[in-house]
Amino acid sequence: MKNINHLYLTFFIAFIIAGCTEDLTERPESLISPINFYQTNADYDAAITGIHRSYFVGSGGAWSVFDNYIAIYLCAGAEDANGKGDNRFNRLDVDVNSEQIVTAWRNIYQAINEANMIISRLPETDKVNSDKKKEYEGQARYLRALGYFYLVRWFGEIPLITEENMDDVSNTGQAPVSETYAKIIEDLIFAKNNLPVSSVKTRPTKGAATLMLASVYLNMAGWPLNDASKYALARDEAKAVMDMNIYSLEKNYEDLWKVSNKLTSKEIIFMFNGVIGAGSNFDRCVRPGEEGGWEDMFSEARYFYAFPEGPRKKYTFHTDFFDAAHTNWINSGVKQPFMWKFRDAGAKGDATSLSKSGAAEGFFPIARYAEALLIYAEADAMAAGKPTPEALEALNQVRRRAGGYDPSVYPDLSSGMSLDTFIKEVINERFWEFGFELIRWFDLVRMEMVEEVNKSLYPHVSKKNYLMPKPPADVAMIKGLTQNTGY
Repeated sequence: MKNINHLYLTFFIAFIIAGCTEDLTERPESLISPINFYQTNADYDAAITGIHRSYFVGSGGAWSVFDNYIAIYLCAGAEDANGKGDNRFNRLDVDVNSEQIVTAWRNIYQAINEANMIISRLPETDKVNSDKKKEYEGQARYLRALGYFYLVRWFGEIPLITEENMDDVSNTGQAPVSETYAKIIEDLIFAKNNLPVSSVKTRPTKGAATLMLASVYLNMAGWPLNDASKYALARDEAKAVMDMNIYSLEKNYEDLWKVSNKLTSKEIIFMFNGVIGAGSNFDRCVRPGEEGGWEDMFSEARYFYAFPEGPRKKYTFHTDFFDAAHTNWINSGVKQPFMWKFRDAGAKGDATSLSKSGAAEGFFPIARYAEALLIYAEADAMAAGKPTPEALEALNQVRRRAGGYDPSVYPDLSSGMSLDTFIKEVINERFWEFGFELIRWFDLVRMEMVEEVNKSLYPHVSKKNYLMPKPPADVAMIKGLTQNTGY
């Protein structure tokens, strides 16, 4: 690779030609170029969708980051998820040449480059009005921030490529973690200030940007920056989402995962969305072989056994299969419980049947209201130095839904807990609430708990495992990019 920017631009143009997850006006391939493409509203709508495809589905049906097992594999050092084969991520023994790492790195930087192109070209067009330009830039900045938020937590010091240096990638080097976070915050503040308050789930909105900003501050308060001043900022941003009054918890946890509800759910704030013919095979990846699935991903038995009983558990795990033998997970081929989440994929899939063939309507939630409540609970208590009544109520709202609003199943927590006890309750609640949603691993890292939860199974675990290895080919190509310690 002489210049990864040129490679990513080639991928981007190919995506626009190939189609997207939404209906777009087709253009002859011979007419598409960076010079004449970024002109109209339709061009920028297509370009934004191109970023979505880099994160979800990928080029020509190839796997990307969130629509298959890639992101979940990279977070498999937590206790919730596992995958078939020699899953070295789960065993905290990651191969520097891992295909999953290269795929995640490549596709996220591809998305970032597409966002950079949009941001750089918007000032040059006179065919888009100023308000719409700000909205397109806000969407691009949100999606760029999303990519950097995952990259900085997975890899630490990384190339910080923006519209200003995207033509000189090979000399970019790597930015300190604090500098990458500063750019993420800058992008999200712009997005928050220029995106609409909207219930739309498939495009970045003010609510999505505000919630990600809360999560960014919460992560900055932990390892490796350990900036406790960010707790108050995380609290304020989470409260701002709560005060928008357009989001709420789904009454039934099961309903969160039904394709029929994905566009109308009041809990989902932003998601990556598949459609028939250009969608996700995620449902097949999480189905056991006994049901004709690919069983790429499943849960860990230790997560299932630790999980509190109640309706939420029922719709987190798939334990009794729908094959002719009605196989139980204990007797299955992998002898692990499977994920109920992500099974339902609409017209070509059904959570309660055997897997159907073909790409379907799977989706992956990036932001939902339950996260705002639990970020608020943790950050408010940490900022105050004690559990406040408001923090306790935010936590209990999630617990009530988890038990189906039956206090005998999942009772409210009462006041009087110490700060340490309360924070443990919040972290545990995030564990149960967001299983397989890429949250537990990052909680373990920021709370410096990776060793604590894995030592008994994997005695070799250490601080080395807090970061992934960077792709060796890029380490060799980009001046100043160095490999993480221990790889």
